[in-house]
Amino acid sequence: MGLRLWRDKGALILAFILPGFIFAIFAAIFSNASGGQLDIRAAMLLSSETPATQDYGERLLKDAPFSISTDPEWTRTDVAERVRLGQDDVGFILFGDITQSTTPSIEIIKDPSRDIAATVLMGQLRQALATLSNSETTVEIFTQTSALEESNSALQGDQSVTYYIGATAILFLLFSAMQGAAISLEERKSGISDRILTGPLGAASIIFGKFLFLTLIGTLQAFVILSVAAIGFQVPVIGGGFLLIIASVGAATLAASIALLTASLCKSVTQMNTVSTFLVLLFSAIGGSMVPRFMMPSWLQNIGQFTPNHWVIEAYYGILARGQTGFDLLTIWCVLFGVTWFCLILTIAVSHKL
Repeated sequence: MGLRLWRDKGALILAFILPGFIFAIFAAIFSNASGGQLDIRAAMLLSSETPATQDYGERLLKDAPFSISTDPEWTRTDVAERVRLGQDDVGFILFGDITQSTTPSIEIIKDPSRDIAATVLMGQLRQALATLSNSETTVEIFTQTSALEESNSALQGDQSVTYYIGATAILFLLFSAMQGAAISLEERKSGISDRILTGPLGAASIIFGKFLFLTLIGTLQAFVILSVAAIGFQVPVIGGGFLLIIASVGAATLAASIALLTASLCKSVTQMNTVSTFLVLLFSAIGGSMVPRFMMPSWLQNIGQFTPNHWVIEAYYGILARGQTGFDLLTIWCVLFGVTWFCLILTIAVSHKL
């Protein structure tokens, strides 16, 4: 076993790089989140005319320890919509007189799946206000509202559970597809692939056959997760209807195509096992399957947008929590199915060369 591992340089390198690399990612995430130090993206609406509140808002724009997006033309609905669609992690509205510490003057608009972001924001706003007034400010100045209150009521439920439908689905779909695609390496070694390649369709027949099978298995696995969510956690998946079928098929096709491409680039089963574990853990760590992306440093959040996990999570959460339509999710469909075809074409090209 030692000699085999030594001869397989790719597997050898990944076997010793993977543990430290994954540790570094989680260390970056949790060191950033400890003590409430989150890279929060907040939408701000300054609707108060009082001088103290105006000054407070200007100071936040200049010195706030979190990212602020704002526009003079925004309304409360615009802020709530940005939070609902995930464009910002949380929103807040300065609408009263902050010098009146016993009456609400700041409204926090949150996504229920990101309660911690609202809590951290409230603490940072309170700290900034205390610095401005040189005194402690009571919590009565805050009021909280859910950004999902005005979305489709038929698709409401425990939003943290809803978030992890997509997060768990893509994680296990990737693992399952990687294991299924590894059979290609055994077939290549035994000569089965060579005999099939002599047929009229060549590598395409092998790849599309495996792709369809892995897609079918992945879609059924996604349906199992949706069933558990509906029965065990009362998530109203029936309301998602046809869109959930598209999301499940899209997640399955994406996982299958990535797995087949990975298998085509590997030289041995040992290397495939190591590479697939590395990729799935990496995608899941920075894509939001293990830890919500808003808890990560901003540079990791940006990288996470290039993972399949991010897009699958957005698809399921958009359908079940935000009440988005198929047209609203058009960009997500293009990514899921577009990347799938790109990976399949690349897999066929690589397989022909082999």
